[in-house]
Amino acid sequence: MPLQIDIRPALLTDAQTLSQLVRDVLYASNLADYGAANVARVAGHFGPEGVKVMLRDRLETWVALCEGRVVGTASLDLSEDGQTAIVKTFFVDAGSQRAGVGSRLFAVLSAKARACGASRFTVRSSIAAQRFYENLGFVAIRDHWDGDERTIEMHN
Repeated sequence: MPLQIDIRPALLTDAQTLSQLVRDVLYASNLADYGAANVARVAGHFGPEGVKVMLRDRLETWVALCEGRVVGTASLDLSEDGQTAIVKTFFVDAGSQRAGVGSRLFAVLSAKARACGASRFTVRSSIAAQRFYENLGFVAIRDHWDGDERTIEMHN
């Protein structure tokens, strides 16, 4: 039986839960590709206060819930010209990956982007998430390096 996944806008009161989710996903999904120092550095940006700033600064952020438990989050911004939707954060609980949570979150991002007039998407994907985005029709454009941390710029 498919999971019942509910998507709703994120609230400031979700900051602690989202902080823990993002940190858990970073360590579970990215440690092998990026190493402990890089993961710890990125995780440091997602403490509860950092998440609150993200929630205030992004065009919109959503949470995915399964049986009342937060299992994913995604946020969206727009380019200055409004034509490109930018996926800024996208995290799905390691135990809920490949269960439709990410696809449902992306459907919400896509609907919001279209409603805002954006005609395309871009994302800087982690190594672990590259296949997910490829399955959504994204194509790798170039690698970006921050020290020894590689992300992949992808467009659809």
